[in-house]
Amino acid sequence: MKPATLEQLKACQFSSWYPQFRRVKRSSGYHHEEEEDAVLTRKEEPSPAARLRNNVTIRSIIISPLPKEFLHYLKSDGIILPKGAEKVSSFLPTDVDQENVDDDDDENDDENSTRHDEENDSDRDSTEMTRHEFYFPQLNQQIQNALDALGPCLPKLNWSAPRDVSWLNESTLKCSTVGDVYLLVKSSDFCMFDLEHALDGIDLHHQGDHGNDATDAAAAAAAGCSNGPILLEENIQYELVLRKWSNLHASMEFRCFVSHHNLVGICQRNHAEYYPHLPKECNKIKRLIVEFFTVYIQHYFANGKIADYVFDVYVDKNDCVWLIDFNLWSTRTDALMFTWEELLEMASCSTTSVDQEGNKHDKEDDEIVMRVVMNENDIRFDPLASYRAPIDTVALAKDPKGEGLQSFEDFMAMCAKPSDLVSDDEDDA
Repeated sequence: MKPATLEQLKACQFSSWYPQFRRVKRSSGYHHEEEEDAVLTRKEEPSPAARLRNNVTIRSIIISPLPKEFLHYLKSDGIILPKGAEKVSSFLPTDVDQENVDDDDDENDDENSTRHDEENDSDRDSTEMTRHEFYFPQLNQQIQNALDALGPCLPKLNWSAPRDVSWLNESTLKCSTVGDVYLLVKSSDFCMFDLEHALDGIDLHHQGDHGNDATDAAAAAAAGCSNGPILLEENIQYELVLRKWSNLHASMEFRCFVSHHNLVGICQRNHAEYYPHLPKECNKIKRLIVEFFTVYIQHYFANGKIADYVFDVYVDKNDCVWLIDFNLWSTRTDALMFTWEELLEMASCSTTSVDQEGNKHDKEDDEIVMRVVMNENDIRFDPLASYRAPIDTVALAKDPKGEGLQSFEDFMAMCAKPSDLVSDDEDDA
């Protein structure tokens, strides 16, 4: 597979495609009118995907450019929230912060504090000083304005949402406060990838599409190297995106793969779960997605300049299809229920054919492969599972000498016992 280009990477960042699909515009010269008419003039009742809509994606607010100091904060060690956003999570009980305050007051009022207590006080003072080093009053207000306008939101950077740290927020990405937004974005490895590795594997020497011929050996070699922060600063303007929170049912999210402007594959987004209704509705869902692609996306994404890409959609209870995101046609994008070898093979057969009269024909609907989890035995490994446990426990359980299981069990047994330190303190009291 050829490496993705910088042009493709920028086309997939949120601010590049969102305005185009939030306010859909069609002109008399729309190059896909024939396909659109073919869908709309079918004998059966047209689906919602076939009825022209003014917008086909979820309302969002983009904050850009982000202050360099904020980017530095995201890359810094530790999870300390900036001044003005100290509340850790809106999902925590409201009395937790007050209990902590009361405990601190009791310690400060104790004239007989031990040296150990004084050191802890010193550490807390140091932490407070560190926390107040970061203060983004304008960004705080911009985030709050977005929350006021949209209600609860889902945050993300240019390409990635912090799906790997939803466990920090009661297993949801729903943010109701400025602190929620900072907590998820600051903690996420996915967001950090956007900041530090966005250009990894990207061909910076070739600005054409995958459909164009060949990159030279030097470009391919450069694409395999990690690109430094200078290149990132020169090529990427970072943005914080707040998407209006929608309670999407995971069973109705789908990933779609496009090669040479043709849809070649569709699959269930959450392939770690079996949903009994999907096998029964598979053909209907496929038709809805194909019609949506034909009317709104094919030859329209990036003004038709990008031929190979991946996009995610959601099908609601009214059979209306919504665009969620775009991703690179690249191995860095999860192929989910396909392998990239399969997708490349399907792509080789996806080129538009020309009949004897010179008429072009896109890939037929029945040639588009759609996959869903057909039964409980077909469930795949959840790639997010490894992010739901502390890294120390993962390391304990993965000892290459086979001793990890025993050490992990010992560790858990130790955690289950009352702390010796706590017992000693109670005796002294």
